[in-house]
Amino acid sequence: MTGLENSKYFCLDLIPSMDKDHFYHRVLNEFEEISSLQYQETPSRLPENRVPIGFFCPYIPEELLHAAGALPFRLMGSPVKLSHSPAHLPPGCCHFVKSSLESLLRGELDFLKGIVFSQTCDAMQGLSDIWAFQKRSPLLFNFMTPTHLNSETARPFLKAEMERFKKFLETHLGEVTPQNLAQAIRLFNRTREKIGEIYELRRTSPSRIPETHFAHIIRAGYLMDRSRYLELLKELINSLPHGEAREDSLVPLYLAGNMVHSAPYFSLIEEAGARVVSDNLCSGERFLRLMTREDIDPIDALTERYFASFLCPTKHRGARAPIDALLKEAEDSGAKGAVFLFYKYCEPHYFDYPDLKKALEARGIPSLLLEIDDPATSQGQLKIRIQAFVEMLSPL
Repeated sequence: MTGLENSKYFCLDLIPSMDKDHFYHRVLNEFEEISSLQYQETPSRLPENRVPIGFFCPYIPEELLHAAGALPFRLMGSPVKLSHSPAHLPPGCCHFVKSSLESLLRGELDFLKGIVFSQTCDAMQGLSDIWAFQKRSPLLFNFMTPTHLNSETARPFLKAEMERFKKFLETHLGEVTPQNLAQAIRLFNRTREKIGEIYELRRTSPSRIPETHFAHIIRAGYLMDRSRYLELLKELINSLPHGEAREDSLVPLYLAGNMVHSAPYFSLIEEAGARVVSDNLCSGERFLRLMTREDIDPIDALTERYFASFLCPTKHRGARAPIDALLKEAEDSGAKGAVFLFYKYCEPHYFDYPDLKKALEARGIPSLLLEIDDPATSQGQLKIRIQAFVEMLSPL
């Protein structure tokens, strides 16, 4: 890294476009390197001043983990061959649950000093018990998020869980001062704002950030030091080529489901002649767009934010809530079609799917359901189905 890059007042707007292109590709390469790491390769890339704590679900308040001196490290599954986990899990569990347990049993997650579960689906709650029985994680916490969000007791219950989680972290990691927590909230808010800018840039000028690069950008943010991540996002946005947005021939798609951002799926969509203009994925706009208030008590602010993060079929706020939200997002994005990307055996998502599909079709938005079992063996079939769907949407 040059002296210029190390400067506290480093500004990409002051350097020639050729150098901007260099920074752009350097930042993208770092995102790709981080997001492509296998679990066993991860420890050497983690910051030494933070304790890595794993989590699975975006209902976990990362701000509290960060304020306690932890590195929130999101487990997102891996295309690993299952040899140990089948002895502990029934076959009707999704690959995400199976592969996560497989990685634990292989010792690939021994670098984690703790793990945090959230009350979501039955399979994940069962995994929490199995995980604890293995005694491989020094710390384990179950964050009990309420399910029926229309209940009068739901919000007070969530606030009590925030306080309980804070006390647990202070007992085992470090004090969560109001100053540290407020600082963490600001950090995550600024990060979400930059992610929002990237989403908007891709809607107005998709050629600036191709699909595969975009998936790496989002995925890396859950695996690395968050301060460094924010720095890289700023550098990336500043180094993007400026100019008027131009039309492209790629078919705009809306992506929804329980999958996280993964480069192979986004690459298949782009290769088929389409682009993702908006998403409701478990790692994307569903949660990144929601800000935490910075003008009230931090615990109250976190309670308010995570209580509003209800767009998940394991949480209930009325039968119309997920339908209305999905329709608005899909229509506002200008998508010509919607793709549901589901892990196979995910019952909560499949319960909602028929109503969501019917609602989209009533608004003239065709949809495609893609079921993923083992991500390592499903690429060929998925490619054919995506291509056929995009061809159906393409103008003659």
